[in-house]
Amino acid sequence: MAERTFPVFYCDFLRDLSISSSRPEPLAADRLVPLAEQLLVAEDNYLGVVDPNEVILQLYLSGREMVVELIFPDSTGILQKRMPVEEALALLENLPGEFDEALLPGASFIG
Repeated sequence: MAERTFPVFYCDFLRDLSISSSRPEPLAADRLVPLAEQLLVAEDNYLGVVDPNEVILQLYLSGREMVVELIFPDSTGILQKRMPVEEALALLENLPGEFDEALLPGASFIG
């Protein structure tokens, strides 16, 4: 069985590393959590994961919480939810092939 991959983009200001959101690069699904653990320790850093429908799951740290956002193509807003870091990492570990509202139950729409 082929290993699942997701296109990702990120910015790591501490290490001056980034992958542009306009040119995401494939990453094995089992590497998402290690990458997030490395990246999401500084509030300015972020990680974006793209599904086959161009829906973006974006994560960044805010205080002691992780902000998780779903950004839909052609949408005028985003779905956003704050959660404990451990919960966000568990979400990344078990990502479905396609992202939708069910991924972030209780999220707020920000328009």
